Amino acid sequence: MKDRTNKITIYDIAHQLNLSASTVSRALQNNPLINMETREKVQQTASEMGYVPNWIASSLRKKRSNILGLIVPRTSMYFQSTAISGIQHEAHKYGFSIVIGQSDETVAMEKELVHTFYSLRVDGLLAVASMFTTNIDHFNPFIKNNIPLVFYDRVPADFQGYTITGDDFKGGFLATEHLIKQGCKHIAHFSGLLSCNLYQQRLAGYKEALAQYNIPFDEQLVYIHDLTMDSATTAAQQLFDAQKMPDGMFAANDSSAVAFIREARNRGIAVPQQIKVVGYSNDLSSRIISPSLTTIEQSGYNMGQKAVETIVQLINHEESVKVTRNYVFPVELIKRESTQL
Repeated sequence: MKDRTNKITIYDIAHQLNLSASTVSRALQNNPLINMETREKVQQTASEMGYVPNWIASSLRKKRSNILGLIVPRTSMYFQSTAISGIQHEAHKYGFSIVIGQSDETVAMEKELVHTFYSLRVDGLLAVASMFTTNIDHFNPFIKNNIPLVFYDRVPADFQGYTITGDDFKGGFLATEHLIKQGCKHIAHFSGLLSCNLYQQRLAGYKEALAQYNIPFDEQLVYIHDLTMDSATTAAQQLFDAQKMPDGMFAANDSSAVAFIREARNRGIAVPQQIKVVGYSNDLSSRIISPSLTTIEQSGYNMGQKAVETIVQLINHEESVKVTRNYVFPVELIKRESTQL
């Protein structure tokens, strides 16, 4: 058996079976010009010999790799995991494979991944911007060479192209309106960094709901942080220590809402009796925490499917990469115990 520095080639398989290299190549591609018996024999021998196709060379010949790059902040995020599931299933339907890279919420890693996927000659790139992405120059190899690029969920402000997002303004509005209808008049908000489109829109929806119900906006009730459990716990401590007790909390993700509920419990503050809480994303944690968390459903799976459908249309020239278009998915309020007496 050959080592990694001397890989098995179709010529080795051809020599083993006393066939021509062209016959082996066609058999490995299931070409109907080669009879079934020969195809099966070639494929079995290739497997036994440890043959791995050189997909880069193949993509150069065909001018298509049938591979899509995917950049996400973290695969461990519930919304991203459900979106990835939709992406994977939809991509398989169209005959594409997915290569996933995590930016870990850093622009530096995002830049590295963009460079890597461009070097790998992927047919298109799906991306969720990091929390700190404010400039998209590092995506220029795709943009300037008309290689399909689709952003979903988090979209950089200056990107002109195809985007897939949830209705974050409506989500922020629904969450806040629900708290108001449950009797809340002093509603705090935990927001993500406002460099990100999601949190701009969710904050705007929160403000609009307050305005429509004639509740004054109080900027001291808005805490802007990176929405981790630790930062949300710190924000909750600051809010409670300020002796300005809210009667409602809208958190821009479920993990922050869960952290808030835990800190309230540690201080003997009852949810929902004293403070009602709404999160965002419908994470698994929203169903496990006690009381269960009222939240906003984003349809991550469907959003992932739409992202693949869109990029495949761009790859197949059914849509133009020079067009700007945003698909907005509806959101839904999921009522649970954290707002129900």
